[in-house]
Amino acid sequence: MKINPAPLHLAQTVITGLVLAMSIAILGTSAHTLDVFKKQQTSNPWWLPLWPQHFDVQGTKALIASAAVTVFLSIVFLVLSLVPKFNLANKHTLRALIALGTTIPSALLALVTVIYAHVINHDTPNHDTIQTWTCKYKNSKPLQQDLALPANMGNGNFGSLCMQSKFALYGTLTVLLLLGGSMALSVLGWLADKWSARQTRKEMEQS
Repeated sequence: MKINPAPLHLAQTVITGLVLAMSIAILGTSAHTLDVFKKQQTSNPWWLPLWPQHFDVQGTKALIASAAVTVFLSIVFLVLSLVPKFNLANKHTLRALIALGTTIPSALLALVTVIYAHVINHDTPNHDTIQTWTCKYKNSKPLQQDLALPANMGNGNFGSLCMQSKFALYGTLTVLLLLGGSMALSVLGWLADKWSARQTRKEMEQS
């Protein structure tokens, strides 16, 4: 029975492309929420600047770091696997090793990041994260005399920041699942390559 490994390699390439796109989006949203927090914390009363130690942004920083590493490693794999110069299509074991070498670190980092961010998000009321704080007060209304405050001194963008924070966290979980699928395809693709090469040798010996 002849097995064609090409669909497995194509599926892995598509998944890696999805991981790359998702990680770029996570990187952008996480960086944006952290940037808004840093710019407004000392001026926007909705961030309670008198108690800056109440906020823990390490989870957001971890999401940024995880996404950045995943973007880099995904690009490395895509370049090595798609550029004909490297000829990985005919180097089955090397292709599998590169695939696992770029997905396993990303998957481990994503797993640790998701757990870490989840733990920090559930540390309230002792501490709040950007996500827990913006989601908590996104629908709150300022006092009547504060209605004329500038946009950067209100909670008008808390709804957007809440959604972006949630997207970054659950997006990282999605990336983790996609990376798990990519690792499985790496192994299956390598086995399919080996089997196909073996069958080709047998056919050549018989002819």
